[in-house]
Amino acid sequence: MANLSQEKRQRMLSFLDQLKAKNRDDDETLMAINEIENALNEKKYGLVWEQHEEAVDVKMRTHIPVFTEDQDKEITAAPGEPYNFLLEGDNLHSLKLLEKTHRGKIDLIYIDPPYNTENKDFIYDDKKIDDTDGFQHSKWISFMYERLCCAKQLIKGSGVIAISIGVQEVNNLMLLCKEIFSNKNIICVTVQTSSGNAVANGFTVMQEYMVFIVPDNFKPQEIESEKKDYSNPYHGMNLSGFNQQQRPNQVYPIFIDDRGNVVGCGKSLQRRIDEGIYHGEKADFTYDYGEAPEGTSAVWPITRNNDSCVWRLIPEQFMENWKKGYIKIVPNKKGPNKFTVQYLSGGIINQIESGKLQTRKIHDESPTLEVIGFKTKAGSIQTIWTDNKYLTAAGSKNLKDIFNHKVQFNFPKPLELIKDVLRRVTVKNTYILDFFAGSGTTAQAVLELNQEDGGHRQFILCTNNENHICEDVTYPRVKTVITGMRQDDSQYSDGIPANLKYYRTDFVSKDEEFLSDALLSHIAEMIQLEHGVKLDGKQYIMVLSDEDADRLAKNWQDYPDVKALYISSDVLLTTEQNNLFQHVAMYIIPDHYFDFELREVGESW
Repeated sequence: MANLSQEKRQRMLSFLDQLKAKNRDDDETLMAINEIENALNEKKYGLVWEQHEEAVDVKMRTHIPVFTEDQDKEITAAPGEPYNFLLEGDNLHSLKLLEKTHRGKIDLIYIDPPYNTENKDFIYDDKKIDDTDGFQHSKWISFMYERLCCAKQLIKGSGVIAISIGVQEVNNLMLLCKEIFSNKNIICVTVQTSSGNAVANGFTVMQEYMVFIVPDNFKPQEIESEKKDYSNPYHGMNLSGFNQQQRPNQVYPIFIDDRGNVVGCGKSLQRRIDEGIYHGEKADFTYDYGEAPEGTSAVWPITRNNDSCVWRLIPEQFMENWKKGYIKIVPNKKGPNKFTVQYLSGGIINQIESGKLQTRKIHDESPTLEVIGFKTKAGSIQTIWTDNKYLTAAGSKNLKDIFNHKVQFNFPKPLELIKDVLRRVTVKNTYILDFFAGSGTTAQAVLELNQEDGGHRQFILCTNNENHICEDVTYPRVKTVITGMRQDDSQYSDGIPANLKYYRTDFVSKDEEFLSDALLSHIAEMIQLEHGVKLDGKQYIMVLSDEDADRLAKNWQDYPDVKALYISSDVLLTTEQNNLFQHVAMYIIPDHYFDFELREVGESW
């Protein structure tokens, strides 16, 4: 049965009681009512919560959310580069609009939602929620459910969602994510964020959590700083997944002298069979240590458990690799083999022969090479993160450095924490969305990482303006990072050139007399947001009517720098105009921006 609130469930059960009383003589009807009643009373496996409707949902019944640009807050410090966006307003309204422009386009969504602690950090419908509210947890789940459903629409199939959360709601969040993202892997990472805050019952909380939602084929990015020096890239040459019946060509003795040098190889099992030396069954073949030439020892393919296996290389390839220095012999104190045979994988050999890895001889008596500067790959993400750079205090220091004084913002995320998330899951050209942007740490992390690795990552931030947070903290922080200048005109850094547009959510009533015209006045914001550009009428031009197209064509010589045209679907370009515009990018303004809303009220463009 669907996730019903207790109140709604009781109403439905009461109604069924009334139906049973009215149909007490109708057995067939009573059987159907009883079946419905049983379904209503059955337990639902997984997360069950009371459903709550927010004021933002109620608002959208009668009004259509739109964006309005605050042009005074535009920052253009990197001409020619795409724009990033800061969206002020309730994030649900912003997410509904982003579904129109960025559905399936976002590479990483990172969010730091309210933890729903007892210090009233969670605001629901403009009211602070604390532990005296009997619906404290269900309101939080309802709040998150709707926004995560939007996130599901925005994230790429290959994309990653990372959610910071505290102990208060981590279990609910895990269940909620498993319900919404049933086709994804849900992994919880523990992050040490403090030296400890004592709580009741003798426990000290030192950690927060980060829930990762990743696809089945997820592979983290390699992080150079996490790679470790590894002096021995050689691996055992035993291949235990096969036996002598399956690969008789890879069953042979290797002859090694007392100094650890390979003298040669004996005949493989298959060659012994082909030459008539061995006539028995392959399975019955036994290793003969006595066939080693004088002054040498025979080494056979045997596992650590003394089970027979095969070598990874056939004799000819093995000897060739030995001569090139790609084989290493190590004394062995256990088992029948006096030596362990190790080899370099094909991938490492390719790096050596291409010059990516340098080598030198271990000693003059052996061809074996030492691989210089070989490092292990940081190919996985640890589920426990402990580093002083992740402490909450580091986030506060980051923010204080930006503003040159203490800022009224509790528990900002440490900059290096978000940068490490970005390093692990993004490449250089990706879209990053944070719809609980808070102080704007994500924006600074994106900009600094771009500067470090030459990337072109773009961010979209969504945040409300409670206590003027967006205007007084988020925006000034982003501006300071871009320009290098603080609000007090002191220098913070050399700046990181980037572009930013600032939007506010606004509303158009569905009862508007000329609704299509009212929505059309907000189309420019949607185009800019989707394409990351500025409709400046010079390089990027919007064409909304045939008259606009005619004027543009007539004065085409006045637009030498035009890069793209955004043309209404109602505009029918002439053959002459198509030929004239053919060398620039042309985009049809999609009807889906507000098509549904217009059709809902019986209008269309």
